Amino acid sequence: MMKPRIWLRIAAGLQAFGTVGHNLATLNPQPTHGAPEQAVFDAMRGFKFEIMGSTRSTWDFYRGYQFSTTVTFVLTVALLWLLSNTSSRAPREAKPLVLALLIAQLCSVAIGWEFFFAGPGVVGSLIAICLALAMVGLYRPERPAPLEARLVNASQTVRG
Repeated sequence: MMKPRIWLRIAAGLQAFGTVGHNLATLNPQPTHGAPEQAVFDAMRGFKFEIMGSTRSTWDFYRGYQFSTTVTFVLTVALLWLLSNTSSRAPREAKPLVLALLIAQLCSVAIGWEFFFAGPGVVGSLIAICLALAMVGLYRPERPAPLEARLVNASQTVRG
């Protein structure tokens, strides 16, 4: 079975792929589905309201959440990569963080399948699988070193 470090790095790579896909799909604010979509965008831009001392439009929130999602995705890539290193050096410390990311990822997958489309659903599901496999690896009991390796380590400790 692959080590948790590898599963976490695969998850980081998948999240980076998803981040690129998200940006390619959302960064161009021009409508791609013709006049009906343009009418929706115009309505979103046109309806302005006061909120907490600022005037905003639905479009502002729409675009703001797109950019916020990108920031969160990039942070997730970084966290997964850093956790991959931690999982090798300090697996006990990595466990609760990987578990928290797994729970959040499962929630994101449910949201993705319900409100978006197959792309985020599939990539998110693959990330969740990688996180679950990393958790299995982190919770597997450590196998004792073979007798020969333990004897070598013990003799070096006695000599040192």
